[in-house]
Amino acid sequence: MIVEKQLDVPPVEPGVLVHRRKPLVLGTSLRQAAVFLLFLALVLSLQVASGAYHAEFSGYPDEPAHYVTSLMVHNYITNLKLVSPLQFAWDFYHHYPKVAFGHWPPFFYAVQAVWMMLFSPARASIRLELAFTTALLAYALFGEARRWFGWKAAVLAGMLMICLPLVQTYTDEEMAEMLLALLCFWSAIYFARYLDSERWQDNLAFGIFFSLAVLTKGNGWLLAFIPPAGLLLTRKLRLVMRPSFWASAPVIALACIPWQLMTMQVAERGWVGGSWPNLHYTTRALAQFLRIFIAIPGPVLSAFIGLGVIVTVLAPMLRKPVASGPAVMLALILGVWIFHSLVPAGVEDRKLLIAVPALILFLLAGAIWIADRLPFGNPLIKWRRALLAIAIALFFFIQTFAIPHFRHYGYTEAARFITSILPSRAETVLVSSKSGGEGLLVSEIAMDEPHPTRIIIRATKALADVDWSASRYRSLFTTPAEVMSYLDQQNVNLVVLDTFAPQNQFLHDDLLKQAVQQFPRMHLIATFHPLDAIAGQIQIFQRDNR
Repeated sequence: MIVEKQLDVPPVEPGVLVHRRKPLVLGTSLRQAAVFLLFLALVLSLQVASGAYHAEFSGYPDEPAHYVTSLMVHNYITNLKLVSPLQFAWDFYHHYPKVAFGHWPPFFYAVQAVWMMLFSPARASIRLELAFTTALLAYALFGEARRWFGWKAAVLAGMLMICLPLVQTYTDEEMAEMLLALLCFWSAIYFARYLDSERWQDNLAFGIFFSLAVLTKGNGWLLAFIPPAGLLLTRKLRLVMRPSFWASAPVIALACIPWQLMTMQVAERGWVGGSWPNLHYTTRALAQFLRIFIAIPGPVLSAFIGLGVIVTVLAPMLRKPVASGPAVMLALILGVWIFHSLVPAGVEDRKLLIAVPALILFLLAGAIWIADRLPFGNPLIKWRRALLAIAIALFFFIQTFAIPHFRHYGYTEAARFITSILPSRAETVLVSSKSGGEGLLVSEIAMDEPHPTRIIIRATKALADVDWSASRYRSLFTTPAEVMSYLDQQNVNLVVLDTFAPQNQFLHDDLLKQAVQQFPRMHLIATFHPLDAIAGQIQIFQRDNR
């Protein structure tokens, strides 16, 4: 029997999930505060174990752009001079050419900019902000699970979610995924509340979090799947005729549609499966995402998730309306799956992160359903849920649990050498890399010097013509002499190169390496090696102006 364990909730029939109408807010009780602090401590411990506080923003190629863009927004907000936002952005990009405002919406950068104002732009501060977001998502999951299953199961739900390798990865990386997952989960919770209460205030809250999710990443549009699926499963199509149902529509339209129309062409540059949805991509993506869904918790826990969907949604829907919570959570999972299979932006596990809280809820539903039917007699009958929880934990730690390891390449030390040992304000630095090093150097220098003075030139922007995904490439130079002539014309003082395993084959990088070796005016002044066992090194060359 799956029932609410709170003392003020009366007994219910088997299979029914009970929800309070009052939405969960951050409680003031010591027990609720202790739960949040427990989640935060667990997140921080896993971050430290992964090496996230010492590694550069190297886990995913978008990380440096997210950091530099957030820093730019922070600087603009704190700038006391009245400057055009566009002019400020262009000037900042001229110094730190890793700004991606427009390719992604503004809310993530606004959140990080405010955090930087309250604390600092330092790496530890940014990692702590990501940890706080994950702990907040775990607390939101705890709140929803507490309504379904009670306190003990809810605490386990939050801890299990935090320990998932996928969640750990995007807690450690400077990415918008955790914030997006939090906003989508809050949005889903409030729509479930609306289905129960039919109050316009709950639907308005759904629209607000819907809008913030879209303004974090375009993936937030998947929340549009929730209302139709939720209404069908709960058999409340009559709500479409109520004014309260449309309370969220004006907010979403005004907040999201203008931005989407303005930036659609920019966002499409990151799509790898075509410029438009297509059947070939969708059929392939549906199968690939399904395999990733199973891999996230592991095969055994996935079986519990499937059972949870059956006992809370599929079985009840044959004879009566489905409870609002399970209906909306299944709609969220289906929305994540279908949306990312339709939009040809590539198949990646991070895109399923939004569905993880809902998966955990169904996992608990399936596990409790089995536990309550185990043929234990006294005195073990009261321990059957605990025994099954132990068994699930063992399967999880054997099959699924792992702590991701983030590597330190040495760009932190290279940037510190440039900004501290070579503090010339007139310096122009050119950085070239086949392995993502351009963004790492830009973000590390920006962290050391949040208010830019020196100019950094990225070789992929100056020496070549490369599209967003590096699928289209053309070198602008054909000989080392031409490259050296460009360095002279731009008065480049320093050239930063690396010899790490290439992710791309760039002719201009090869020409630049030949130039610094062939021309005697280029002098190797520093070499930096990774702290981890990574083959390669970072080299800094100085150009003699004579």
